Amino acid sequence: MKKAVVFLAVILFNFNSFSNNPKKEPKLGGWYMYFGNAKIEDTKWNINYDVQYRNYEVLSDLNQLLIRGSIQYMLYDNLTLGTGYAFVDTEQYLKPDVPFIENRIFQDVLTNQKIATATVKHRFRFEQRFIENQDFKSRFRYQLGLDVPIYQNTEKNQSLYASFYNELFMNTDETSRKTNVFDRDRLYFGAGFKFNQKLGIQVGWMNQMLQKTSHQQLMFSLHHNLKI
Repeated sequence: MKKAVVFLAVILFNFNSFSNNPKKEPKLGGWYMYFGNAKIEDTKWNINYDVQYRNYEVLSDLNQLLIRGSIQYMLYDNLTLGTGYAFVDTEQYLKPDVPFIENRIFQDVLTNQKIATATVKHRFRFEQRFIENQDFKSRFRYQLGLDVPIYQNTEKNQSLYASFYNELFMNTDETSRKTNVFDRDRLYFGAGFKFNQKLGIQVGWMNQMLQKTSHQQLMFSLHHNLKI
């Protein structure tokens, strides 16, 4: 199993090397995100939700507003199933007056494993996308993530860690596949700090490779866990 994970990591984290070297956009973007997780006590159910404000530039020029929620069921200790809905409002670059709306339904399979002190995370996601003035689209996503602890204070439940992930997006609807099966790829490096079991932050950098262009973003996220 460990060899399989290493093989996948080599393939995904070097995906840019196999691409056609898409044009890099000169501007650095900024993504500002809030992630919440509400565990329903004495059950195996969780409610997840996030809000993301994505800019073409670090502090200005809105690219996308994403509001998403899902419900998850922990089938086993390391296997969780989920389904949810996302609302996405997108503004095209240099065309702020022609935004379009997307309503998205998705299904998740999440699993994780320990390798030494690190946590390897896998997320498989299938999306059904209803985009304003466009044909129906569907997409498959696979994210391979790795969290590596740097510092831990067990008494205060605090920890500092490095975080890495690569996520590959593949078009699965017939119309999009005829043009290009590949949709995009995201490569992320960051660091996070957990203040306690309920609250944490993460800061990082991401390169998002599209079919013809490549964009870089600074990533800022707040993570909040609670019980209901």
